[in-house]
Amino acid sequence: MKREDLESIQAWICEVKSLKRVVVSGRRKSHLPRYQRIDIRPVMIRDEIQLQLVGHDGKQDTTKNFKASEFKVEELLDDGYANLLIERIDQTLTIRITKQGNIKVHRSNTVSSDEVDLDHDHKKRRVLPPSDPIFTALGISSSKGDLIPKQSDKYRQVDDFLRIIESVEKDLGTDSISIADLGCGNAYLTFAVHRYLSRKGVQVKVVGVDSKAESRARNSKISEELAIENEVEFVASTIKDFPNRKVDLVIALHACDTATDDALAWAVKGGAKVILVSPCCHHELNKNLKAQDEESESIFSNGIMKERFADLLTDSLRAEILKLHGYRTNIFEFVSVDHTPRNLMIRAVFTGRKGERSKYEKVCTKWQINPYLAQLLD
Repeated sequence: MKREDLESIQAWICEVKSLKRVVVSGRRKSHLPRYQRIDIRPVMIRDEIQLQLVGHDGKQDTTKNFKASEFKVEELLDDGYANLLIERIDQTLTIRITKQGNIKVHRSNTVSSDEVDLDHDHKKRRVLPPSDPIFTALGISSSKGDLIPKQSDKYRQVDDFLRIIESVEKDLGTDSISIADLGCGNAYLTFAVHRYLSRKGVQVKVVGVDSKAESRARNSKISEELAIENEVEFVASTIKDFPNRKVDLVIALHACDTATDDALAWAVKGGAKVILVSPCCHHELNKNLKAQDEESESIFSNGIMKERFADLLTDSLRAEILKLHGYRTNIFEFVSVDHTPRNLMIRAVFTGRKGERSKYEKVCTKWQINPYLAQLLD
């Protein structure tokens, strides 16, 4: 790259009073940049305009703030990025860096607003604000409605889960919804889901099930404090022993090992419209899984690799079994691994269209396994 080209790009970005945003993306041949994309924009921090860089690696975002005098575009480009979009008040510059390192620049007029947003802390829309009374009752927020710092991860987890509820509302209906939270623990999600749907005018009945009697007592007390004891009840029972009933939505987050299978089987037998399950540990399949060929022996010789493979295989087969019972399923990360390492979610929506059994059976035959969930539903 020519020195004068780098100096021009540096100046275009560091004239912060005229800058709207920068997008850095793509990669040059034989390079592997740290981030898939970087967004840069001017922000006001302590009465000084600085540059905020947000790097996206596909899993999480990393944010750093720089004074304009400290920012070095050369270091950024040396990482191997191929494209820069620099949007200024007066013009937009599209920059492409060739595999030979040459810089091609295209200029065009900026057609968007001249206003530059210098807010350094963009507020994310929250499904339920921290000031909602349920968060005070649950010990997540103070009596004044302010989020307690050490509870911020729990609050984000609840907020992310409510966004998943938003995604399945159309599958649940709008008049009345019955919900079972299996393995509810301290019932953060139980109360949050009830509150969210009730605020929309939906008639909601929720039962929270947990094996610990002290959890039932604590949660029932909170339910009474919130004057919703007729809508939210709690039962002390294992999932396996809890009598089946017809519900629209089944929730089970971090039910340990085969308790996740108990929750899934309970939901299927009860004809749940929607199932949202986040598995925890996966011991059952791991202890029965054996290498079937030389390739798998190389994986299974390392305990942690075998464990992770068993985790993925367990959840994949759970999803396939749900398909065989008429559910549309997908598995995704529902919260950043920064907040909890157990961050996979199985989402299943009943459609009545059953999946192909032969594919599932081939996997079971290959690994000589009979998943516990399949045994529960036989």
